[in-house]
Amino acid sequence: MGRLNYTNRKTDGLKLGQIIAKDLSKRIPPGTGSKSALRDPVVELDITGKALGNQGLLDLADALIKSLEYDGEQGRVLQLEELCLKANGLDATCLPALARIVSLAAYDLRDLDLSDNHFSITTPDDATAWELFLTSFAQCRMLRRLDLSGSPLGSKAFEVLSRVYSGEPAIELLSEDEVELPSPIRESTRRNTIEDPESLSRHTRNLSIGSAREIHTDDERGTSAGESKVANGRRHATKSPETTAQVSLPDQPHIYMTTQGLRSVPYLVFPNTEMHDAGALHLSYLLSRHHHPDTLLKYVPSTKASQHVQQMDHYDKETGCQGIIYLPNNGFSGPGLKMLELSENVRSFLVDDDKPPSLPALSRARQRTASISRKFSATRASSTVAATGVRRPSGTKGEMDDLTDTEANQIELDRARSRIQGDTLKDVGVQSNDLWRKALRMLVVCRNLRTSQGDHTQAQPTPEAKPDPPLTTPDLNYSTLPKPSKPFVGYLDPLAPPFAAKGTTQPSTPKSKKPLPKLKTATPSPFARATTSPTSVSPKTAIFNTKPYRSDLAKGLSEEIWARIVGDCLEADRFMSERQQQAVLRWAVDRSTLAREMESLGKPESVQIWKVLEGMSCLAYESDA
Repeated sequence: MGRLNYTNRKTDGLKLGQIIAKDLSKRIPPGTGSKSALRDPVVELDITGKALGNQGLLDLADALIKSLEYDGEQGRVLQLEELCLKANGLDATCLPALARIVSLAAYDLRDLDLSDNHFSITTPDDATAWELFLTSFAQCRMLRRLDLSGSPLGSKAFEVLSRVYSGEPAIELLSEDEVELPSPIRESTRRNTIEDPESLSRHTRNLSIGSAREIHTDDERGTSAGESKVANGRRHATKSPETTAQVSLPDQPHIYMTTQGLRSVPYLVFPNTEMHDAGALHLSYLLSRHHHPDTLLKYVPSTKASQHVQQMDHYDKETGCQGIIYLPNNGFSGPGLKMLELSENVRSFLVDDDKPPSLPALSRARQRTASISRKFSATRASSTVAATGVRRPSGTKGEMDDLTDTEANQIELDRARSRIQGDTLKDVGVQSNDLWRKALRMLVVCRNLRTSQGDHTQAQPTPEAKPDPPLTTPDLNYSTLPKPSKPFVGYLDPLAPPFAAKGTTQPSTPKSKKPLPKLKTATPSPFARATTSPTSVSPKTAIFNTKPYRSDLAKGLSEEIWARIVGDCLEADRFMSERQQQAVLRWAVDRSTLAREMESLGKPESVQIWKVLEGMSCLAYESDA
């Protein structure tokens, strides 16, 4: 293992970035350092406090990316396990380059320190770069710590963090006995762990997340050429038969491949990041889902560096935070700190050492307490009432006594969140939250999907079922018509009324009636056959014309289809789960919701908006998983 430490160099700034880039380029064959790099590709890069700036980092990152991408016949030349860029004056401009580095080193990176920089998420471009950076951790499986402390991230950064975190699948914590390995790995585990650790490492890097019956290698899954290049080409251990250096390899490496993403990182560090109550609101949802560090540390390689051990002990003992470190932050108010404390308390119920985050358990707890958890007030009568008009639960004493401590904490947490949400809506508005803005935009569009009379899209009657138009007798002057030579017998049209001959009141009847000639029935054209309704309705047509299939929405399409159409048009998938999109559509087409909205007309606008968002389940980001 090579530790590239540049902290003692006298050179700094852009010039140092260029020097480091040259050093990294030498690792790529035929560079002068390629042989040693092939023997020992593991690197820890420490560039603390050297004022690289954006350009210095970009120059360094370009060489680092090329080194990480290189995978020649003899193997890789760089496995990045630690990267420390503390106090280098970096801002959001560098995030895309850092995202590329993280994604390439996803199977090796164990510690990433970006503290004391100038990352600030204020503009849409900053938010896009920040989201790209956070999504790059989706495949990280070894990461112990992500440190972003000391940067003025702001509350917007934590909203994006909540969205990305919620979009990740919940991790499943498996024991070693529950992980079923593919046959090559089982052979390596039994025979070659000591003799050929590189072979075992190569196989374990192909593992996917899942239970015992879901573990497969990339070859078994049939990945595409591009995916195979990333999974099998860039992230293999050294393949050279001449390799003699001992690569850092855990005792049971396969267990480390069962977790991934931000949810699997034991320590997410955010002290002194200019986080206010709005950011704490989003962070509270992470706290209630994130496993305790003691649990997650079992699924990442252990650290031998004393400074890392001391730092983690400091997180646990000095800050009082567990895993997600958010103290100190001077932007919190009393209610904001109370909300985070309640999130920590509820977390012990939702997340334990043996089970993944139990969202169904949360749902059951909320269903149990729904009748007593929220009461709306007419106005903000006192400072203890949230801006949403939610007062303290007013259930009966028996109902409240029947609740467990966890359920009571959940009620208090919902109230605390409601207060912060209402204050945010009042002080900043809907535009401060992408989810709220997108949900209300979708509501406006979906209001137009219901027909004005509610039955325009029902099945129309067939042509045979249409009533015939009323018959009218034409007003003609028959006195000018020539007198017929034979008695008048009437018109051939059986529906037309008979007319009397001149000078009589009744038409004369002929003595003998000849039958009318039969007309030949012409063979109908294919178009006529296709457009003429059959007399007997087929079962498929009968099902199609029934109301359960053809909804009252425009064109008779179902709610699910319209939710997907509107969601795609508004690009709502990036912000809203499928369930939330359908909830918005149901709220929009349900006429009873208009009456519920009218009841809030006398209240502040923030209260009205909050009630609509709460009714559509769009107050917080959630996952489809």
